[in-house]
Amino acid sequence: MTAAEPEGEILTGARFYVDQDLAGLGLWLMRLRTDVVVATHAPIEDLIPHYDADWIPVVAARGWVAILKDRHIRTRPGEADAALEHGLRCVHLYPKKKDARVWDYGQLLIKHWDAVEALHHRRGPVWLQLDYKHANPYERDYEPGKLPLVPIDPRPRKTARRHAASAKSIPSTKRVGPAPPDPLPFPE
Repeated sequence: MTAAEPEGEILTGARFYVDQDLAGLGLWLMRLRTDVVVATHAPIEDLIPHYDADWIPVVAARGWVAILKDRHIRTRPGEADAALEHGLRCVHLYPKKKDARVWDYGQLLIKHWDAVEALHHRRGPVWLQLDYKHANPYERDYEPGKLPLVPIDPRPRKTARRHAASAKSIPSTKRVGPAPPDPLPFPE
């Protein structure tokens, strides 16, 4: 038996690819399931490229479902075009917390695992969104070149008046006497 044969057997049974941004979650899944591989970890660390535009065709060609947290793959021109061209099936995890931990991503994924499993039996390209805002997973289109939405800050902005009212007592800077002449008077 050569060294390539055991790797081939492992990769033949693989169905889910976890991106390197979620490697902690992927390693946890690998202990629970035999059909999960993780970017930058054995047995695929030397077989799959690390840059998004490079791994997308390879993962899609193997028929794996990609599990990731990078939402921009859906809209970045090079990556979204590659996903559309090669029929990539993606599961995007978007937990509630901005500084989410492996546990937060894991809860979201396990809660909707049936939808993730069903995605493996479909043809791509598909983008399945799992997020905290919606009770059920939903699909989104790949949109190469679409500008990302800028989040609106829900906190009220301090206006000069509100800021002045909330400031501590500051000595007055009012001038006494006539106003200084305009340094750049307009010709009449």
